[in-house]
Amino acid sequence: MKVDLIASKDYEPAAIYNEDSDSLEYLRVSAPSVYRRIDASLTLILSLEDRTLVGFKLKGFKNLYIRKIRSKLGSKCPDFIELVDIMQEATQAAGTKIFEEQQKLAYSQALDMAAKDKVHVRDLPGIAG
Repeated sequence: MKVDLIASKDYEPAAIYNEDSDSLEYLRVSAPSVYRRIDASLTLILSLEDRTLVGFKLKGFKNLYIRKIRSKLGSKCPDFIELVDIMQEATQAAGTKIFEEQQKLAYSQALDMAAKDKVHVRDLPGIAG
């Protein structure tokens, strides 16, 4: 059973920030999935059925936001942040720590998904202020 995105003019892909686990998660579809940890920051979420990429989770988001993203946004945080911008910062922050080809591929896949789906990050309680 292949799950497809339902096109809706009202649907806006959004990543969810979980303050308790300090993680940002995006799921393209709601379906049974398996989480494959890439490193301390990135986990890919794969379809249980065919192991295709259906989302990802970025850990340590608050630190990344405070150190890298907030200074670029200035004093006024927009209503939303593009997830692709966050993934670019996460990839740059990982920088030379990404040694294995598998890690490079995983970051690239997550970055491509964020860009293709035009995902927004909304409702950043506590860290955006």
